[in-house]
Amino acid sequence: MTEENIKDRYQGLKFTIIHCNEALDSYQKALSRVEARRRKSFTQRMIQQIKRLADGNRMSKENFPQEGDLPKTHNRQKPKKFNALKRIPIRGYCWKSEKHKNTYFISHYVYKNYDKLDEKDTKKVGDNWKRIEENNDER
Repeated sequence: MTEENIKDRYQGLKFTIIHCNEALDSYQKALSRVEARRRKSFTQRMIQQIKRLADGNRMSKENFPQEGDLPKTHNRQKPKKFNALKRIPIRGYCWKSEKHKNTYFISHYVYKNYDKLDEKDTKKVGDNWKRIEENNDER
């Protein structure tokens, strides 16, 4: 039997994947713009992609591209990057934590039928990153 909904947390062979607060709500909002007949299979494929990441499987640049910069920290010259779990037309923006060992956090999802990264998405990822990585407010 397959899962029909994305869960808050996935424990894989290599990584834990945690959805930030409101990330699952943003997925449902983005999914509502996908054709109704495609939503179940689309979600199943997104879950497969999350599980691949959790198990430490190699992710292609096409399905897991670097998207933008995380906020700079005092001890680092260049900012680290965040990625997107990309399953057209939805992207889930995520980063690999430095504070939480072997953990990725998914900030939020967006419906996106264009390539350019929206500044509001970079800000939202950055705000979630600061809350979790600097303020230790997990999720």
